[in-house]
Amino acid sequence: MKILFAVWELDPFFKIGGLGDVARALPGALKKLGADIRVMVPYYKVVKMGRNKKTKVGELKIEYAGKKETVEIWGVLHPYMKVPAYFLKNSTYLDTAISIDTWGFFDKAVVEILKNNILNWQPDIVHVNDCHCGLIPHLIKLAKLPIKTMLTIHNLAYQKKTSLDVIRHVGINPNCSKSILWETKEYQVNFLLEAITHSDIITTVSPTYAREILTEEFGCGFNEILKGMEGRIFGILNGIDIDFSHTTHDKAVKYPYGPTEKRIDGKIQHYGWDKGKRLNKEFLQKKLGLKVDNNIPMICFIGRIDAKQKGLDILHTMLRRIDQTQFEFVILGSGDADWEERYKWFSTFYPKHISCNFLFDDSLAHQIYAASDFIVIPSKYEPCGLIQMIAMLFGTIPIAHSTGGLKDSIKDGYNGFLFSKYDSEGLENKVMKAVDVWKNDRTAFEKIVQNAQATDFSWNKSAEKYLALYASLLKASYQASSDII
Repeated sequence: MKILFAVWELDPFFKIGGLGDVARALPGALKKLGADIRVMVPYYKVVKMGRNKKTKVGELKIEYAGKKETVEIWGVLHPYMKVPAYFLKNSTYLDTAISIDTWGFFDKAVVEILKNNILNWQPDIVHVNDCHCGLIPHLIKLAKLPIKTMLTIHNLAYQKKTSLDVIRHVGINPNCSKSILWETKEYQVNFLLEAITHSDIITTVSPTYAREILTEEFGCGFNEILKGMEGRIFGILNGIDIDFSHTTHDKAVKYPYGPTEKRIDGKIQHYGWDKGKRLNKEFLQKKLGLKVDNNIPMICFIGRIDAKQKGLDILHTMLRRIDQTQFEFVILGSGDADWEERYKWFSTFYPKHISCNFLFDDSLAHQIYAASDFIVIPSKYEPCGLIQMIAMLFGTIPIAHSTGGLKDSIKDGYNGFLFSKYDSEGLENKVMKAVDVWKNDRTAFEKIVQNAQATDFSWNKSAEKYLALYASLLKASYQASSDII
């Protein structure tokens, strides 16, 4: 089975967000299961090749916006997953990741490379990710290539609407595409809608999110279109790359620990979770100027400061209402400046109980995971979410809204706490329930920690499900409706 994984970013060469992590880890897990998988990504100026040996695989000229452009294909063996990665280079369109023509040009280049067999290798399936690769399924069908297509939606809200010029530049006649005519009165093209309507099969990053996007609340205007595709939409929960960086043994953690203490020749290699948690909490309390006290629970928030998705509004309301001295609260992240100011108010009035850190600092994040007893994730919606999985590795128990991947990865009272109704009262009730268990029922709390640390979030489980879906797709069980083109 041969798979081409088309994506916009690839860690460690170039990474903006979590998609870069997925592009690094999932192909590696699929390769271990026997798939012949390769990755294709733009070769931006900011791509860091480091010491990785690159080889020029070939080049070709493609027509874009009425002009001939040269595309160079450079091959690299990914240093971690040992999967071939192809970087497409063109100084006019692929130097930066900001122009909409970059998306269109990359999509056209991917299909032309396959059409002309530049790689001397043809995939059975092209697996595209999010709106950046949105024109690839349509172009494959127009070229009549015998290749199936799969789209993974990582976040339905991330769409890109632009003028029809891009469609014309890649050689698609706007009048021949119903998906374009469905768009708006302004006759724009929506890259994600193009991918949705032309892919043979669609996946999302969790089973619950796959159901949620069929509703008006979470469908982002596409719910009726997606309802018509039921039976071709599947949810597969993302994993985390435990061996790569998300580990309690990370050098960023002051006192490494695991589920149980480990000694070699009498010397401690890492502490058990209980002692390790206490030592790291004391270290972080001193570092952040909080009250040094191991008899008070520590709750953290790590993520983007975004009230529209991440629940910062209901969290703020809860913190205003309750007695902040019942626990210590640490926030780490950056984003909306207005909401950052609102939270700074808390740390000004409660400097020994609330610490606000508005920046991106991966080392500090690991230390906060290691020190905290709970992580609060009040997201209004969360397609998958990774922080709850990372937190559980550290024995840090999630308190989360029951939505998307949070609902799929957390079992209330087993390895975390979930609240159903999206409001500050529901959040407060679960926070106080969790704090009460931590203070008054240590046996129950320790069992929740054990369950959390034992939960399997490896990419292998996700890869097995993708492999089964690929196999079903190749059996022609699923195919995009021919009248859409």
